[in-house]
Formats: sequence, C-alpha cells, structure tokens
Amino acid sequence: MQQIKKLIGNVKLWSLRKKIIYGIIFLVVVLILFFILKPKNNSANITTDIAKIINLKQTVLATGQVTSNTDLDLSFSSSGVVRSVKVKVGDKVSSGQILATLDQGDELGTLTQARGAVAAAQARYQSILDGASSEEIKLSQVALQNAKLDFDRLKSQQELLVSNAYHNFLNSTPEALPTSGQSDYVAPTISGNYNKDTEGDIKISVYYTGNGPSFNTSGIASGSGLVTTITPQPIGDSGLYIKFPSTSSTNITDWTITIPNKKAPDYINNYNLYQAALKTKDSVLGSAQAVIDQRQAELSLKQASARPADIDLAKANILTAQGQLELASANYEHTILRSPASGTITKVDIKIGEIAQAQKNVMTVQDINNVYLEANINEANITSIKVGAPIDITFDAFSTDQIYKGSVVKVDPASTIVSGVVNYKITADITNAPQLRPGMTANMTILVGEKDNILTIPSRAIIKDNTGKKTIRLVTNTKTKDYKEIEIATGMEGDGGLTEVTTGLNVNDEIVVLIKK
Repeated sequence: MQQIKKLIGNVKLWSLRKKIIYGIIFLVVVLILFFILKPKNNSANITTDIAKIINLKQTVLATGQVTSNTDLDLSFSSSGVVRSVKVKVGDKVSSGQILATLDQGDELGTLTQARGAVAAAQARYQSILDGASSEEIKLSQVALQNAKLDFDRLKSQQELLVSNAYHNFLNSTPEALPTSGQSDYVAPTISGNYNKDTEGDIKISVYYTGNGPSFNTSGIASGSGLVTTITPQPIGDSGLYIKFPSTSSTNITDWTITIPNKKAPDYINNYNLYQAALKTKDSVLGSAQAVIDQRQAELSLKQASARPADIDLAKANILTAQGQLELASANYEHTILRSPASGTITKVDIKIGEIAQAQKNVMTVQDINNVYLEANINEANITSIKVGAPIDITFDAFSTDQIYKGSVVKVDPASTIVSGVVNYKITADITNAPQLRPGMTANMTILVGEKDNILTIPSRAIIKDNTGKKTIRLVTNTKTKDYKEIEIATGMEGDGGLTEVTTGLNVNDEIVVLIKK
C-alpha cells in the first residue's frame, strides 16, 4: 500500500515538473517572438528638428574701407627745386591756400617782362597819338624782322619737341596680345622702337612649314620672319622686334600689337606729355605770332598818321600784352601748389631743397569729416545687392558691440580683379558715424533679402535627387522616429543655414536632419 502511495506521489511530482518545464519553454518562446516582432526604435541614431514660422533674413558679409569724399593727390604742374613747404600732416587747409612753392626765378622774371610789355604797349599807344619819327619807323622794321626770325626758330624747336613726344607716345610699352582674347597665355617679348607715324594694329600670324614655324606681319606694318626664342626678329618695317617664348608648340597663332598700347603702364604719362607738348607748341607759337602782330602793328602805326583805326590797334596791342601778362602769371602760378578744396593734409612727400617732378604726387588733401565706405563684393553675391540695401556696420577701431547703420548708394557696373577673383565695388553711406579716418576697416553686413512669418527648416534636412527634385524625411512616429520621404518646394535661403518651405510641410512637422551611421 505504501508503495502504491509512493508511486502515485512520484507520478504527481513528475506531472508538476512537466508543467513547469512547458511553462518555461512557453515563456522563452513568447519573449523571443516579442523581441523579433516588436517595432524598431530609430530614435538613438536620428537627429530631428521642427518646421517653424520665423522671420528669415538673407545677408552678405563684406569688409570695406573708409574713404574720404575729398581725396586729392596734389602735384606741381612743372618741375623745379622746392623753396618752401608751408603745411604739415594734420593741418587743416582752405580752398586756394598756398601749400608749397618752387624756385620762381625764371617765372618771376618772365612775369616782370610781361608787365613791362604791357607798360610798353601803353606807351606806344601814346606815341601813336603823338606821331612817330623816321628813326622810330626803322627800329620798328628791325623789331618786326627779329620777331619773324624768332617765330621760325621757335616753330622748328616746338615741332621737334612735339614729334619726339608723339614718338614716345606711340612707343608706350608695346605688347602682343592674343587676337582671340584668350586670357591664359605666355606673351612674346616685344622690343625695339616703333618708327612710323601711324596708329593702329599690327597683326602677327604664326604658321608652320617644313622648315619650322614662321610668321607674317600685316596691318600698319608688313613683312615676315622666323619664330625664334633666341634672336628677336623684326616685325616688318615697324622698327619693333619680336621674340617668342617657345617654338615647339603653341595654341595661339594670331597676335595683335596695338599702337599705341593703351594698357601700357606708361601710356597715360606719355599721352599727357604729348598733349602737353601740343599745348606748349600752340602757346609758344601763339605768343610768338602775337609778337609779330604787335611789331607789325607798331610799324604800321609809325608809317601812318594817327587815325581812329590806328588808335584802336594800339589798344589791341595793349590787350595782347595783357594776354602775355596773363600767360606769364599762369606760368608763375605753376610754381605754386595750392589746395583745390578745404580739408586736412594727410600726406606730405616733399622737402625744401629737393627737386619736385611735374605731375608727381607730393601732398594729399582729404576731407576726413565727410567719408563713405567702399567694399569689394565677389561675383557670386553681387547680383543680390541693390542700391538702397540696408547695412549693419562695425569698425575694427571701435567696439564691435557698437553697430552703425548705412545703406548701399552705388554698385559699380565694371568688375575689378582682386587676387585673381572677380569683384565689383560698392559704395555705402553711414549715418551717425564716430570720428572716422580714411583707411579704417569696416565690417559690413548687407541685408539683401527678408521675409516675415514664413515656414523654415534647416537647409541640411533637404535632400536633392538626380532629377533635381527636393525632398525631406517627415517623421511619422515621434517615439521610434520612423519617417517617410515627401517632396517639397523651397523659397529663400537665409542666414543660419535655414531655407523657406513654400509647399509640402506644415508648421511643427518633425523632420529628419541627420541620420548617424
């Protein structure tokens, strides 16, 4: 009986253990299925943001400089020894004030002679009224002949000076440029002196034969020659020579030499010297002719009795002498450096006793109380900048916490190259400015676009496919960060890496910005 009870107890114990084992197995299976089938949570690897309604601005940053409204580089009209310097850097000057003078000996003497000529003309006028003697008539004849001889001498001298100045003008550093306008090239070396009196273009065409490369010259010079890198070859009958950088190969076969070369560094100086020579010739010959006319008039007056017309001519001679006096006064004035406008002296580059060269800058006058800003803007941003655009400005010379206001007043249409980059210069005004000085650095933030109350998202959240279509990843489950891609349309790209969304999103929509790998 006890054995039966023991057997029954063992059966019940085994049944209980079996239920426990099955229960554990069932629990393990349930847990495995739970981990396999539960939704995937991406929140740890995904960075998101919210589409917001904000005021969006688009700005362009630029670094400019303070420039004076009056910024004048002053120079003497003629060369000479400096006799006085009446100002120093920092002095305030008024318009017309004498700043420095040259040696005035010759000019003062000429001025005195001109004043004497006026007195003499007035005396002759009185002499006509009184009548002339035979001796006076002979003296007048000699004076007229001398005046004509002086005119011929001066004419020869001035024509030679004009010819030399024109020759230098035509020889303003000739250079060969690609006829096609190509910018990437190594130019041939041009030497010699252009010996013609013709302005225009010299065309050089390189061609190849069995004996090597050669060139033909056409245009205002004609001829031919060999392409060589050693011995300069004559460019036709122009007087110029050309030496090529290479004979092996070149992608430029057509070159143009423009006479005169308006891009040459000495072109403007040579042009000014040529024009000055022409003006000097006209002035000198005009004065010499005036002397002839005066001497002729004097002789005529002495040979004839006094008439109303003679008296009028004598008066005209007085006017001629007064013209010479004015010319002498002008030449005398060339030895004086005056300030053309009121301002402050910011540079003095001459000393007493040294030789000042004509047209060389020796002083600078600036109006430091009336300034504006200039800055270079690269071509990628210049199209967005318009006249009137507001600007926030800080200066390196002052606290960066102090922001001044200004606006764009001018955008130059022509470009400038700065460090190989195409830039366009803008001019800006500034209101309520501190005590600025020309040359100070201005940090400019130019407002080029602004929209209020628009829907924006981070620009880096936008994905562009191969077709150019823009999409974003819209979060569909805020906990697990599940998302789907949807197409959107964008508008203005603003500061802070934000972009306007015009269609496809709603405010407070959550979007994926970054997915960590």
